[in-house]
Amino acid sequence: MVCIRKATTIDKDAILQLHREVARISQGIARTEPEITEAYIETLIQTTARQGLMLVAIIDSEAVIAEIHASKYGLRIFDHILTGLTIAVHPAYQGKGIGKKLFQAFLDNVQQLFPEVSRVELESRSSNQKSIGLYQRLGFELEGRMKHKTRNQDGSYEDSLLMAWTKPGFVP
Repeated sequence: MVCIRKATTIDKDAILQLHREVARISQGIARTEPEITEAYIETLIQTTARQGLMLVAIIDSEAVIAEIHASKYGLRIFDHILTGLTIAVHPAYQGKGIGKKLFQAFLDNVQQLFPEVSRVELESRSSNQKSIGLYQRLGFELEGRMKHKTRNQDGSYEDSLLMAWTKPGFVP
């Protein structure tokens, strides 16, 4: 059974290993494996604890199999936005609906815990059609394209798509 809860500092090592596993997959996450350090994960946990949200999916009451996070910019004019949304699902658990469940729990938590947040932003590689489809089914809309922004591990370039979710019922 999969349990979803807020991440804590106790999860640091498990999140570190998860991100490294996912980074080994082509198009897994933006960071490469050497860029995923203890300091990076520690900063991520601290930042989301202060000004964002990080959830983990746990299986068998102990193993972290997925993680999702986003945080605020830290500027008052953007206080209504969570940005940098990243989701990592362990390769052995991809394609089983865990990412979708975790993503939905994240958006539900945003609505309950962040009344001031009306927008969640993410970037996706244009070739990542499976994930883009999931994002759209969850209510994210394509808002823009940045040409040749992403340099893949093989040296090729591709466009980054800018997508955003708007809190249901939000009226600017």
